[in-house]
Amino acid sequence: MTHTLIIGGTKGLGRVVVRQMAKRGDCVSVFGRSEIIATDQSTGLVNSYQVDINDSAAVAVSVASLVAKHGPLNYCIFLQRYRGKGDDWAGEIQTTLTATKNIVEIITHHMAPEGDKALLMVSSVFAKYVGEGQAASYHVAKAGLDQLMRFYALNLGAQGIRCNGVTPFTFLKEESKQFYLDNQKIVDVYESIVPLRRMATTEDSANAIGYLCSDQASFITGQNLFVDGGLSLVWPETLARRMAGI
Repeated sequence: MTHTLIIGGTKGLGRVVVRQMAKRGDCVSVFGRSEIIATDQSTGLVNSYQVDINDSAAVAVSVASLVAKHGPLNYCIFLQRYRGKGDDWAGEIQTTLTATKNIVEIITHHMAPEGDKALLMVSSVFAKYVGEGQAASYHVAKAGLDQLMRFYALNLGAQGIRCNGVTPFTFLKEESKQFYLDNQKIVDVYESIVPLRRMATTEDSANAIGYLCSDQASFITGQNLFVDGGLSLVWPETLARRMAGI
C-alpha cells in the first residue's frame, strides 16, 4: 500500500488533500499541531500525530514509529504554515524552510526501496510576486521553499525521489467560502480576470498535488505547477483595462 505523509493536514487545503489521498487508497499519516477531526480520520486509513515539526528529535521518533507501523514512505507533502504570534521573520524561516529541510533529511532514510517516491512542497504566488496581506518574511520564505524544492529535485534524483511544487491561486476553501459568498463583487472580479472565468476550489490544488504524488508523474521533477486558471499569463495592463471596463 502507498504510504503518504502530510505535514500540516488539519485545515484548509491540507484537509482536502488528506481526504483525497485516503479516498484513493493511500495509508495517510498526518503531522499537525492538533489531531485531525474524527470525520477526516474515518475517510480511510488515516493516522494523526500531534508533532511539533520544529522539534527534529520528536519528528524523528514519530517518523520511525509510523514507518514501523505502516511501512516505508512513498510521498511526503509539505503544507505547514507559520501561525505564531512572535517574531514573524524567525517564525516563517523556521517553519517553512528549516523544518522542511530537517524533515526531508529525516524521511529520506525511510522512503520505500522501490516504486514511485516524491516530495511535494506547497508554495505561494508571493514566492514570485509581491502583494498585500503578507509580510516580507512570508514572501522570502516561500521563495526559499521554491529553491529548496529544486535543490532536492537535483540532489535526490539518484535515489529515485522526485520533488515538485504546487502554487495555488486564491481559492474557495471551507474556512473562507462564506466571505466570498457575502462579497459577490470580489467573486465577479475574479471571474472576469481569470482566463478560465471562475475562482479556484481547494480540490483544484489537491488534484494537482495528487497527480504529482503518483506514478503518473513518474518522470516529472523540479517543477512548480501554478494552479491559477491562467491568471499569471495576463499582462497587468490588460487586467487594469478589464477591471475599468475599457
